[in-house]
Amino acid sequence: MVKRVTSFDVAKRAGVSRSVVSAVLNGTPGIGVSEEKRKMVLEVIRELNYQVDAQARGMKTGRSHCLAAYGNVSNSLFLQVLEGMQEACASHGYHVLLYPSGSSYEQRIEGLLDLFLQRRIDGIIALDRPHKVNEDWVQAVNKHQIPYVSVEGYPHHDGVPSVLMDYEESVHRALNFMWKRTKRIPAYLELHHQNPLGWGDNERRCAYERWMTSHGMEPVVYSEEDGIWSERIVYWKQWTEKFMASSCSLLTNWSRGAVYVSRAAQLLGIQVGKDIQLMACDNSERINQHLFPAITSMEVPYREMGLLAAQRLLEYVEGQRAVEDKSGIWVKALLEDRESVGLTT
Repeated sequence: MVKRVTSFDVAKRAGVSRSVVSAVLNGTPGIGVSEEKRKMVLEVIRELNYQVDAQARGMKTGRSHCLAAYGNVSNSLFLQVLEGMQEACASHGYHVLLYPSGSSYEQRIEGLLDLFLQRRIDGIIALDRPHKVNEDWVQAVNKHQIPYVSVEGYPHHDGVPSVLMDYEESVHRALNFMWKRTKRIPAYLELHHQNPLGWGDNERRCAYERWMTSHGMEPVVYSEEDGIWSERIVYWKQWTEKFMASSCSLLTNWSRGAVYVSRAAQLLGIQVGKDIQLMACDNSERINQHLFPAITSMEVPYREMGLLAAQRLLEYVEGQRAVEDKSGIWVKALLEDRESVGLTT
C-alpha cells in the first residue's frame, strides 16, 4: 500500500513546523506566516499531492463542512432552492447532503437530529410548507441549537429563521404594471388543490383585494380547482370565452393558470397580449418564457432564496451570527415583462 502523505511530511519537506502548515491550510488566527513560507508550503502540498484528512479535521474543528438539504427532488421549487444552496456552499468549501423528504415528521426529527449530533452535518435548510408548522421540530432545533433555516416556512414563527418573499409587494407591483399598460380592470384567477391555500396564496389574494379597494374597484376573483390540462381543455375554452366578455385583464396566482388560459385562447383564435391580457404571479415550473406568446410574470426567486438561506446558515455554523438570532430574510419578486401583456402587432 502507498503510504499516505501527512502534514508532518509537508512540514519536513518545506522546512517549517506543522503549526505553520496548519495555519496555511486553515488560516489559523494568531500564527503569522510570511508570504515566502506560505508559497513554499503550497508548493510542497502540490508536489506531494497532500490531501487534508476530512475526518481528522472534523474531529479537531467540530465541523463536517456538510449542510443538509431537506426537500422533494421532484419538486421544481426545491431544485431551484438547491441550486442557490450549492452555489453558496461551493464558494465556502462545503458539501450538500440531500435528506429524503418522504419520511414522517418523527423520522425527520430523529434522522436529522442524529446526523447533527454525530457531526455528520453542520446545519439544515428545508423548503417548508408555511401552513404546516411542527412544534416538535421547532423545539428540537432550539433545544440542540441546530443551525436551521427554512425557505417559505414558519412565516409567523419567532422560533425559526425563514427566507420569505414579499407576496403583497409582488402583487401590487404586478397590478400597477398591468393597469398602466392596459387600463383594463384586473381580475384575479386563483387555482387551488383540495388542500387549504398556503400562506403565500392567501397573501396574494388579500393583496389583490386591498389593491382593488384602494383604487375604487370591486375585486373580481375566480377560484378554480387545478387539474390535468388534457382532461379540462373543453372547460378552459368555455371559461376563457366567458371571461372575454368581461373586458378585464387577468392576473393568476400560479403560472399554470396563465398557461391554461393562454392555450385555451389560442385554440379559440384569441390573440394573447392583444385580445386578452394576462400575467402570472410566479414561474415556478420555468415555462413562461418558453411559451408563445411568452407570459409576463412576477417570478419567485427560489434560487436566490436558497443562496440567502445557505449564507445565513453558514453565518450560524462559522460563528458569525448567534443561532439565537431568528430574524427573517425578505426578498422581492422579479418582474419579467414578456408578451402576454400589451403585445403589439
